[in-house]
Amino acid sequence: MATAITPSLRASLERLKHAGSVNGVCLSWRRQALVSLMPYEDFRVEQLVQVLNDARDHYQNSPGGRAIESFWFAFMDVHVLAVFSGECAVIMLHVRPEESDFLTAAAKTFLNDTQLLVAAALSPSSDENAGTVGDGGWLPQPPNLDPNQTNLMA
Repeated sequence: MATAITPSLRASLERLKHAGSVNGVCLSWRRQALVSLMPYEDFRVEQLVQVLNDARDHYQNSPGGRAIESFWFAFMDVHVLAVFSGECAVIMLHVRPEESDFLTAAAKTFLNDTQLLVAAALSPSSDENAGTVGDGGWLPQPPNLDPNQTNLMA
């Protein structure tokens, strides 16, 4: 079943890549890249995922630690945006800094909407045990909806 769901997950990431001035996008789970549409080799993308997770762990585990939902790094010609939701993260490379808030909202919506697809891609099951949580499996979390924010655009 995961083979049928993974192409739609990749297609969703490709649509996200066309939002704004995005040059590359990567979906990661824990410390591994699930789907990478980055303009770099896989080992470089894996290094980026590792570094961003290390930075998140550093800030969360420091005294008075806080929950980290996103990072935004500005470099000379490219900006890196990492949005975390549970154990999943969307990492984007984009050019225009004024689009960072829009891309953060789009990435959060993407992570909330695709939890079922990610769960199915991570734990492929046969028909006899579909819908059960086995060893190492996880259930998708309900979306954290804020009534003061919407996904509607006028």
